[in-house]
Amino acid sequence: MTTLANIRAGLLAAALLLAAAPAAATYSIAACDRDGNCGVAVATNNLAVGATVPYAQARVGALVTQFETNPSYGPKGLALLASGVAPAQAVQKLLDGDGNFDGGSIAERQVGMVSAGGLSATYTGANAQAASWAGALHGEGYAVQGNGLAGERVLAEMRRAYGAAKGSLGERLMAALEAGERAGGQRSGKMSAALLVRTVDGDFQDIDLRVDAAREPVKDLRALVERHYALQAVVRAEHLVRKGLKAEAQASLAEARCRSQGWERILIRAKGLASAAGLSWSPTTRGCGK
Repeated sequence: MTTLANIRAGLLAAALLLAAAPAAATYSIAACDRDGNCGVAVATNNLAVGATVPYAQARVGALVTQFETNPSYGPKGLALLASGVAPAQAVQKLLDGDGNFDGGSIAERQVGMVSAGGLSATYTGANAQAASWAGALHGEGYAVQGNGLAGERVLAEMRRAYGAAKGSLGERLMAALEAGERAGGQRSGKMSAALLVRTVDGDFQDIDLRVDAAREPVKDLRALVERHYALQAVVRAEHLVRKGLKAEAQASLAEARCRSQGWERILIRAKGLASAAGLSWSPTTRGCGK
C-alpha cells in the first residue's frame, strides 16, 4: 500500500508540475527570395510574438528565436550573417554564447535561420523538442520550425505552401502561415501572429504587421496584410497614371478595392484618383472573387 501510495503521489506531483509549466506552442517560417528580400511569418499562443521572435534584414537574412526566446539572437544573428558567416555556423555561435539567458539554456531554444544567399539552418533544443510535436525543416532559402504543434503535417504543409505560392515574399510567407493553421497549428490555443518583411526597396515596401490577444490571430493578420497590399496597389496606380498607363492603373485600382477590407482611407484615395484620371470606379466588391 505504501508503495502504491508513493506512486500515486509521484504521478500527482508530475501532473501538477506539467499543469503549472507554460504550454509553449509556436510555428514559423523564415525565408529570403532571390531578390534579397527577407522575412518571417509566425504564430503562437503567447503574447506579442512579433516583438521578440522574428528578425530580418534585406540582402542579409532572416531568423526566429522561439520556444524560450533569447532576444539577443536576433541582432547578433543578423550581424553574423552580414559578416559572411553561414547559417549553420552562425546558429552554433549563438548557442555557444547563450549565457543561460533568463534562467534557461540552449535546451529551451528553437532557432531557424536563412541567409540572403539561400543557405539555411535550424536548431531545436532537448526541452523544446519535448513540447510534442516539435521539429524543423529547412532547405534553399527557407527554414520552417515549430513546437507544441498538432503534428509534423503542420510544417510539411507550410513548406509546401511556401514553395507553391506566387507573388511577393510577403504573400508567400503569409500563405505558408495559413497552411500551418489549416493543418492544425499549435495544440494549446492561439494568441498572436506577425509578418515581418524587409525588402531591398525599403521604406513603405517593408512589412511589420502584428496581431496580439486575438481569438483568430492568423485570420486577423491576413486582413492586415490585405490592407497593406491595397495601399501598395493605390500607390502603384498613381505612378501608372502619371506615366499615362491608364489600363494598368485601372487594374491596380481594382486590386486596391478588392483588398481594402473596407479601409475607408484607401477607398477614398482610390476613388479620387479614378475621378481625376477619368477611370471607372465601383465601391462594391463584385468581381473580386473570394
